[in-house]
Amino acid sequence: MTPDRRTILALFSLAFGLRILYAAIVGASPDFVATAYTYDFVIANKIAAGANWLSEPISPRAPGYQLLLGGLFSLFGVHQWLVIIMQAFFGGVIAFLLYRLGEKSLAPSVGLFAAIWFSIYVQEIHFTSFMLRDVTVVMLATFTCYLLIRYAHTIRGSLWTALAYAVLVHFDPQFLLFLPVITLYFLFYATRRRLLGVQYAFLFFGTVIVLLAPWTIRNYRVYGDPIPVALEATQYYQPVRSAITANAPADREGGFWRNSLEYWRVMRLRDHTVGVANGPDRVLPAWSFRHNAISLVTYGVLLPFFLVGVWVSVRNRNRTTLVLSIAVAGMYLIRAFYGGSPHTRLPAEPLIILLAFYGVTHLVREYRNRRARVDTGNSP
Repeated sequence: MTPDRRTILALFSLAFGLRILYAAIVGASPDFVATAYTYDFVIANKIAAGANWLSEPISPRAPGYQLLLGGLFSLFGVHQWLVIIMQAFFGGVIAFLLYRLGEKSLAPSVGLFAAIWFSIYVQEIHFTSFMLRDVTVVMLATFTCYLLIRYAHTIRGSLWTALAYAVLVHFDPQFLLFLPVITLYFLFYATRRRLLGVQYAFLFFGTVIVLLAPWTIRNYRVYGDPIPVALEATQYYQPVRSAITANAPADREGGFWRNSLEYWRVMRLRDHTVGVANGPDRVLPAWSFRHNAISLVTYGVLLPFFLVGVWVSVRNRNRTTLVLSIAVAGMYLIRAFYGGSPHTRLPAEPLIILLAFYGVTHLVREYRNRRARVDTGNSP
């Protein structure tokens, strides 16, 4: 086995093993999953039981995660640990993607330290034990960014990106809002040849539309309306529809600045009240001392270096980090308008980690260059 393969195996094992260990110690008790987080689990059971879910309005949520669980349960039976092992495996895949992305497109040290940091990142580990789509969404979002950066300059890369993106949208419809952005990326930035860019953009956009068609047709038959992906998706394009039809859009939860604060929050030392659209205000309880301390150490430390990484990427016009920065900014803006929290930040965190270590690498390089200039100036 080559050193590179040993490194990949070690990183994958670290991410996978820590998630299994955490689930065994903290998340194996029934109380840990006996919450509202089991909604997709219930729907997956109905799908596995052979209900007429294709012709019935079984759930307003995106079908991807529910179909994935339903398929697993149909093949192997209904087991909580089956889902935990699957999501721990996805965590190992994300660590591998971060390592490869950093190593091939930034610097070997960036990929290595980003993968290690993600492997031990408590918030990402924590959600492995829940029957939630978040871990799968994080993996698919990271994989889509990986394809955009590494293979967008080829025809095959545009098709693979379209496939990964379409699957991602079927798991979380908020990423539908990235469709025009990614299409423009293929059109203007995937290659320097304009005709090839047009071809890549057409292939990407057309493939995504074709892949979205089956479930859109299903929704039309069930709801009488050609809704892409799921009813959940309507909240994201409703403001556009309202602007076209001159109707006032519905109020969004919390407001832009409150959602922004919650999205980037590092600590919560006291209770906060958040306004909810068309409903009573919601109280967000203060975090425990342990939660605040862990968030400060694992996430708060990243933020200054993340800002450095974004600044350096803009200054140097580094395509890789610019794609990462735009992806993070897009995820933030979506949640700022539609309800933000540390939970909704999960898909952006692997990219934040990469940019943070890119910023660390830049600072270390600048420090070494300055020391070298000082030493050269002091030499006889």
